[in-house]
Amino acid sequence: MSDQPKPSSPEERRANPIARFFGELSVGLREIRWIIVLLYGIAGGILMPLSLTVGGLAGFLAGIVPVGVGLLLARNVPGHYALHGFLTGALASLVAAATLWFFIFQTQFGVNGAGMVEPGTPPWDAWMVLSGFFSFSLIVFCTFGASTAGRIEERNRALREEVQQRGGALERPGAIREPDDIRGLSLPQLGYYVNNLFKKQGFTFKDYRFLHKDKYLDIWMEYKDEPWHLRLSVADKVAPGAVESLIQEMKREGCSKGVVITSTEFTPGALKAAKDRPVVLIDGATLYQIAEK
Repeated sequence: MSDQPKPSSPEERRANPIARFFGELSVGLREIRWIIVLLYGIAGGILMPLSLTVGGLAGFLAGIVPVGVGLLLARNVPGHYALHGFLTGALASLVAAATLWFFIFQTQFGVNGAGMVEPGTPPWDAWMVLSGFFSFSLIVFCTFGASTAGRIEERNRALREEVQQRGGALERPGAIREPDDIRGLSLPQLGYYVNNLFKKQGFTFKDYRFLHKDKYLDIWMEYKDEPWHLRLSVADKVAPGAVESLIQEMKREGCSKGVVITSTEFTPGALKAAKDRPVVLIDGATLYQIAEK
């Protein structure tokens, strides 16, 4: 029988940190956006030496190039932020070294124009010192900036997707000074207002979702370890359908506490539908009274 070693399984590769690192690196290199890396690398590499030869605002802006390149880079790539930042910083450091060489040896600025070295420093020594400084700044801070901004971008992206799945976002309303102010709230504003009001009463927010093209807004909360299902509406008059559909939802969820809340008022049919059933109706005037207590 052959004594050749068996290829490692995916589980073994995941358990080996070195193999996992090179595996992720291989995947990352295949997914690099090279055009973006090239554009940002060239731009950053040219701008860095300008901090030594251009004064005023331009010099200040060039001084924040490393982090700025990393932050902008994270907005234009889908993932592997640290790897994108490292490659961009490495490319930018080469471009910066070439640009600096041109400034020192081919223009009137020379070594004295560099500004970061002592007068009389030999040109090659000045170029070596400054190139090393540029390389360190660009590689480290581009990688750090892209990695940090990438994590923030992923959280924002997840938040946007979550809001989209919920059908929209809750919106902070203006000042509520009288019952008529509640009547004028939009559905997202009413949701924000009710959510804060119930949390002040000891409820814990769980989730929310807009239903039926913004006809209803459902909010799930918890009070003393018991789930509550709130259904909000801003219709001129809330009909029995809001009550009946909520009760059906509650049965599917196994929830025994329901509330239908409107910024306006209920029809007589809705009041009748909720009678002797596990649903409380709160109109706009009552909601205002609860908030004022």
